[in-house]
Amino acid sequence: MPPRKKFDPKEAVAHLKAIYKQYLAEGGDPNRFTIRHYNRINTSSSMYIDVFVKKLGGWNASLEKAGIPLGFRQYREYSKEEVANYVKKVYKLYLAQDKKPNFEIRYKNQEKTFRMIDFMTTNDKAGAKFSLAVILKRFGSWSNILRELDIPIGRSRGLSQEQIIDHVMEVYKRFREKEGEERIFSKEMYEKYNFIDEVYISSKLVERRFKTWMGAKRKMKVY
Repeated sequence: MPPRKKFDPKEAVAHLKAIYKQYLAEGGDPNRFTIRHYNRINTSSSMYIDVFVKKLGGWNASLEKAGIPLGFRQYREYSKEEVANYVKKVYKLYLAQDKKPNFEIRYKNQEKTFRMIDFMTTNDKAGAKFSLAVILKRFGSWSNILRELDIPIGRSRGLSQEQIIDHVMEVYKRFREKEGEERIFSKEMYEKYNFIDEVYISSKLVERRFKTWMGAKRKMKVY
């Protein structure tokens, strides 16, 4: 195995600036550059998002070092009522649109829910006034905003351990196809490849079922 390249903060910041420049060239809002946008554009295997989170003090600190606006601060400019009304608008649009076979259909024991991934995939169609980060900053958690709007909160207990294992193994297979054999199957990598046939099972749920992330990996014999 070749020696790992020494981390260079200046190189990381320059790379972040380059990704942001490409994002703007695509017509992106300069005040709403998020981790999701970065992951979509980035193709460098040495500059995954965990580099900025672990080496540069976090995503927001990385943005500040690169001179990129911190879009999440927009939540301070709006009341909770305004943010909640917007989430309600996205929820209504989500219910109205034709849905592909998804999580609720594949796993029949699951209650139909409005998940974070559903918000993100519908948000652009509603105008993308607020990002998910803004909503979580304003309400503390996704469950809190759902309670505020009286939207059903999903129950993950409907999933069997076998269904969770099947999903994680599919994610692991895709991870290995994309990343090769040397990278570690971390929670960050799991989340990066987590959408299989429109199904999303959070790493937190996996940890709850298997006590720890390492416990889940040992059970499934993946590394």
